Amino acid sequence: MDKLGIEPSLFIAQLINFTIIMVLLNWLMYKPILGMLEKRKKKIQEGLELTEKMRLEFVKMDEKKAKLMEEARGDALKLIDEAKKQAKSEEHVILEETRKKSDDMIEKAKREIAELKLSMDKQVRHEAVALAVEMTKRLLGNVMSKELQHTIVRKQMKDLESIT
Repeated sequence: MDKLGIEPSLFIAQLINFTIIMVLLNWLMYKPILGMLEKRKKKIQEGLELTEKMRLEFVKMDEKKAKLMEEARGDALKLIDEAKKQAKSEEHVILEETRKKSDDMIEKAKREIAELKLSMDKQVRHEAVALAVEMTKRLLGNVMSKELQHTIVRKQMKDLESIT
């Protein structure tokens, strides 16, 4: 080794120093960074699961809305049929009343569905805003100062509220 210009004692000392540095870096840097990345991955996964859950809930509500409309139409048609059977002598008057009732029922069902949809939209938007704020807080929590986080979160909330 002397021919190569390497002193064995210096080489061994450097090898020991390198090993110590690698162990310390692994212990102090690598493991905490991996832990932090795993936590971030878990938070993102939770956010995606919550988003999927909200999407499925919205689909269920949409199906419920369609079912309510179908029931309202069915009820209206039943009323019309019953009125036709009972009203041979006063057919015109009773038929007009029945049509009015069915129109009222359909309008009422439409209003209820519209109110339900508005309520669902507000709830979904509120949950989406809350989810966005929570994800932003979690993702930016380790990277930015609290003041900068609050500034960004407030700006994003204003932007989201103006969209909704």
